[in-house]
Amino acid sequence: MSRYPLRTWMLAGALLGSLGLGCTEPEEPFPTTEELEKLQSLHTPSRKPPADPTNKYGDDPLAAALGNKLFNDPGLSSCGTVSCKSCHEGESGTVSTPKSLGCNGAVTGRNPPSVLGSSYSTWFMWDGRADRLWNQALLPLFSPIEMASSPAILRNRLTTRYAEEYKSVFGKLPSEESNDEQLQANFGKAIAAYERTLNRNEAPFDQDVLRFLGAVQEGKAEKDPAWLGLKTFLRKGQCILCHKGAMLSDDQFHNIGVADASDSRRGVAAAANAMLTWTFNSSGPYSDAPAGLESGRLQRLVSDLQLKPSELEGAYKTPTLRNVELTGPYMHTGDVKTLEDVVELYDKGGDVAGSYVGTLSQSIAPLDLTDEEKAALVKLLKSMTGAPKQ
Repeated sequence: MSRYPLRTWMLAGALLGSLGLGCTEPEEPFPTTEELEKLQSLHTPSRKPPADPTNKYGDDPLAAALGNKLFNDPGLSSCGTVSCKSCHEGESGTVSTPKSLGCNGAVTGRNPPSVLGSSYSTWFMWDGRADRLWNQALLPLFSPIEMASSPAILRNRLTTRYAEEYKSVFGKLPSEESNDEQLQANFGKAIAAYERTLNRNEAPFDQDVLRFLGAVQEGKAEKDPAWLGLKTFLRKGQCILCHKGAMLSDDQFHNIGVADASDSRRGVAAAANAMLTWTFNSSGPYSDAPAGLESGRLQRLVSDLQLKPSELEGAYKTPTLRNVELTGPYMHTGDVKTLEDVVELYDKGGDVAGSYVGTLSQSIAPLDLTDEEKAALVKLLKSMTGAPKQ
């Protein structure tokens, strides 16, 4: 028994605390029960991409075969030299430059997102100006700085080059389709059917997570090689707030403070209204499921625009971290060159205030990561590269 009464110890503790000398509460062991649940949700999706009710041809092999040919065809562009593949080729599904070249030397305004795993998303383009994979395909096709095509070019190409293949999928020849918009929707749905096959999900990361979960059960979590990387990902790095679930993305929009002086720097705040009134959106006449969940999803975006517009200003979609080592340079601007640079950007809490529009998302703040934690995060990110599809 101590020779000092309990009251003396209590007073001493209060005094030390007031002087800033008290003992800090020890950190809770990693992972907690809640963190364990988050970890269990991270490893690779064993299922194929979720069905898209707005595209009834999404899992049709004949549609995918046609979509593959259309994806690779520069004859669909007005200049005859640019195809979908021009911005989405190779094992990365994107380009290795900040921007991409379109017809007649035009340059895209943003870094092309990778098509790898795109079929798991529900919003498309960095600013969400497409809400389904099939309608997204129409935007670069008709963009004057990308493929610069037209309904007439599309109709002619489908008629002269793909007539029988088109009929085998959609039941009639392109020449028998009087509605140009229906031809465009069908083009997009064939492209989407092909892109739904472009997945590289099984990665070393998934085995690392499963091994780590086993180590937790054995009481050996701190000895596992992935311990610091996963701990930093979930705790100090705060990555899990946006990069969650099997595809390591919440598929939502956030302002993370990336310097951007372009005309399109407002992100989803500028793009949403046009998408909501677009003929080809998922609630429009060319959707194969115009009601139900799709209408509800779009209505939630309408509500966000009305109730919290400041949160959407300068906000861009969270990309998947799967295969992220392959898809640099990074961010919607393509100005962040390496994964090390990405970690540094987050560590400092975004770029300098005033170099972007809008207000930072609440989770974006200086992290004060150690060099060891930064290196562990980069190693973890690199482990997310999946094996090529056989």
